[in-house]
Amino acid sequence: MLRDQRRNGVANAEPRLGPTVPAPVRRWKLWLLTVCGIYPTIVLLGLATNPVLEDLSLPVRLAVLVPVAAAAMVWQINPRLQRHFGAWLTR
Repeated sequence: MLRDQRRNGVANAEPRLGPTVPAPVRRWKLWLLTVCGIYPTIVLLGLATNPVLEDLSLPVRLAVLVPVAAAAMVWQINPRLQRHFGAWLTR
């Protein structure tokens, strides 16, 4: 029996290193992190573009600000926040 186990590699088998499954992210924590990232982004973009866009109506201003804010969130802000708070998100 012991000989069969050694031959099959069952006894003293080392754990295999393979891909690991990431822990699930808590949705409410991701929501909170997104709110904390998007609020200052929209405020700063609004302040920075107000002199240029102040003559436009609110829907047109938002049509300019929302794509810029979304791009900043997707490619810059969220990855950095998730890297910094990653352990907290999965706890």
